[in-house]
Amino acid sequence: MVVEARPLSGVEARALGSGAVSSADEVVAPEVLAATAPARWLLDQAEAGVPLTQTYALARVVVREAAERWPGWWDAELFGPPHREAELAVLEALHEGLRRLRLVRRGGRRLLTTARGRELAADPGALLQALAADLGAGDAFTESVAVAVLDALRGGESCDWRELDAAAFARVRRQPWAGPDGAPPGERDVGAVVGDVLRRGEAYGLVERFPDPAQPRLRGHRLALSPAGRMVFGGGTATAGPVYVFDATLANVRGVRARIAVRGDQHLTALHDAIQEAFGWLDDHLYSFWLDGRFWGDDDTEYTSPVTPDEASHTAEVPVSELDLSVGAKIAYVFDFGDEWRVRLSLRAIEEADGARYPRVVTRTGQAPPQYPDVGLDD
Repeated sequence: MVVEARPLSGVEARALGSGAVSSADEVVAPEVLAATAPARWLLDQAEAGVPLTQTYALARVVVREAAERWPGWWDAELFGPPHREAELAVLEALHEGLRRLRLVRRGGRRLLTTARGRELAADPGALLQALAADLGAGDAFTESVAVAVLDALRGGESCDWRELDAAAFARVRRQPWAGPDGAPPGERDVGAVVGDVLRRGEAYGLVERFPDPAQPRLRGHRLALSPAGRMVFGGGTATAGPVYVFDATLANVRGVRARIAVRGDQHLTALHDAIQEAFGWLDDHLYSFWLDGRFWGDDDTEYTSPVTPDEASHTAEVPVSELDLSVGAKIAYVFDFGDEWRVRLSLRAIEEADGARYPRVVTRTGQAPPQYPDVGLDD
């Protein structure tokens, strides 16, 4: 199914026509700093390791600190201090999002920042872009609902929850969605997804929630795009460009492969992200691509992780379209220079972009082995 979700794609967040979001700016706009403050706080905490409960939720001490820092997430005056992460739905959404984006990972009973997480924590503009692209959580149905929510909020006026539910349900009814039982989603199903989108938007600093003076306390709220949200989603639509479709074969294990796709305006780092998702890896090691198709091939053809210590190397932060690839081109990719997970990439096709989310995994075949053995995760 094709989802008109371009407002949520990575290129939308990188080509907004607002220099305040650009990661290249020396001075970061205060709207960007305010929006990314919760994410940067959790990433910073996870540098030393955030304690987790037996169910891998954030520990009580972390939950209470979040409630104190962002009192709008929890009414302490009415309910007292929170005890569990599940009580702070916005914090829970933030935790889930950072894990989905592979900016944090679990190491035993601790939450740890990945290399990519450290990189984005130091670049609020790029972090905001990554968060904005995740508003739909990488799910086609959720992205379609999120588009409807954004369309309703773009008008500049605040909306109540019921208006957003109605807008999302109207959009869903125009598309051939069906649940596991084959029936179309009902209003309650759509409303639940709207709630997820709004909590995620608030966690990412893109949506603001404030009491509705016309409604009883705790029952009525108005929703609006935050200043950063208007900065990100209030502009025009970026031009769709070509999509590069690769066949990715895991060289370490026979029969494990995937088909992945990235837009030409996205960097090799996005292709790396798609490989990570395809094979279930955690982005916490260095990696390199060799455009000559040979593992550890010619240095001149190597494009490596932006966090590599070798400053003379080509960085993987280069748009795929600038590599002059033709259909049939072969690329070698190595992840984790210690264990050396090797992937052979072959450019299968160059297509026109649609409204789908990119980068994305199109198909998978076979089961990739675990990145790490079970023993030693607590180390």
